Amino acid sequence: MLLKTRRRAIIVLVSILLLLLYITRSFSILIPFSISLIALLLFSYIDKSYKFNFPERYYIYIFLMFLLGSIIGPGNPPFGLYYRGVFYDKFLHTINPIMASAILFFIINRLEITLKWKLLMTVTIVFGILSVWEIGEYLLDNIFGSFHQGVYLKDFLTQNGFSEVSGALTDTMRDLIFGLIGSIIYALYIMVIYYKNKVSKK
Repeated sequence: MLLKTRRRAIIVLVSILLLLLYITRSFSILIPFSISLIALLLFSYIDKSYKFNFPERYYIYIFLMFLLGSIIGPGNPPFGLYYRGVFYDKFLHTINPIMASAILFFIINRLEITLKWKLLMTVTIVFGILSVWEIGEYLLDNIFGSFHQGVYLKDFLTQNGFSEVSGALTDTMRDLIFGLIGSIIYALYIMVIYYKNKVSKK
């Protein structure tokens, strides 16, 4: 990114951090925010090293994926949306694969193959990433006794702990299904754009 763009990005990131600190009144978000920032810097390094030249919106995708998953999802009030209902988790497992598909397709689109193979590769790779993610959650739960798999709700008012509303196996399968749906949605979107442009050129 250009110097002007970098300065603008720094201002935006600092503003987001200050806003989150004001909303949560807690410095506990510094760690997940730092992880999100590191992911963004790593993405920038890969972008420059391999000369992908990603537009700015792809940097926003990366930051949103980590922000929604590591701060707004597992955090404390007013966040902690993972533990307020089952819908946020499934929303995240749909929207994140859409953004991941956009990033992967930007790379794969450079290959000299037909559109159907580009989309098939995108959907397959995203689904593979989701599968590895779920395997990682399974290993963490079994090794460290954590609760990454399954859906748990929490009453933040009474602080009575967590109650399980969906078992690990069911939750994993649903996560994979929603993730697959998200990547297919992006593939369909690209197909619509492609055929729309094709028709307009006639």
